[in-house]
Amino acid sequence: MRFWTAYAFFALGLVSKAWSSGGGDHHASITDLIAPAVNVGILLAALIFLTKDKLKSYFVAKSEEVANTIERADIKSKEAQIMFENQKRKMASLENELKNIHSQAEAEVKSFENHTSKETTDKISKMKNDSQAKIDADKKQMLDELNTELLQQVISKTKNTIKNNKDYQSKVSTNMLQGLR
Repeated sequence: MRFWTAYAFFALGLVSKAWSSGGGDHHASITDLIAPAVNVGILLAALIFLTKDKLKSYFVAKSEEVANTIERADIKSKEAQIMFENQKRKMASLENELKNIHSQAEAEVKSFENHTSKETTDKISKMKNDSQAKIDADKKQMLDELNTELLQQVISKTKNTIKNNKDYQSKVSTNMLQGLR
């Protein structure tokens, strides 16, 4: 129906143009325009009849293409809106995330400090125990060496005293013989 209206306005435009373009001394009447109007009408009817299916399919295809484009744009718009909302939520929770990360970092630092402090204290304690044990062992070894040396000196002095004094030699011999009996 829309096509007929457009064609009718087109035909009237041609008719009015032809009517107004008449010669200066000749008065045109409507009857003079009937033959050209019929020719134009036949031509337009033939063109419409021949191109009707092609034009209809062209406009249907264009309308479907436009509908698909609008539908894709609508889907993309919804996706963009969802992405925008997600980003908005992320931005809103960003401050909380930063606080959580900061508190986790502080907790890890405190844990590391406590662990390192305990480890250092344990190492110091172990080193103290090890050094005390080494000192005690060295002290015992020195005392043993000193006692051995002192005993050697006492024995050496006693031997010298016995060798130099004949009275002591006889007493020692007697005591040794008594010990053997």
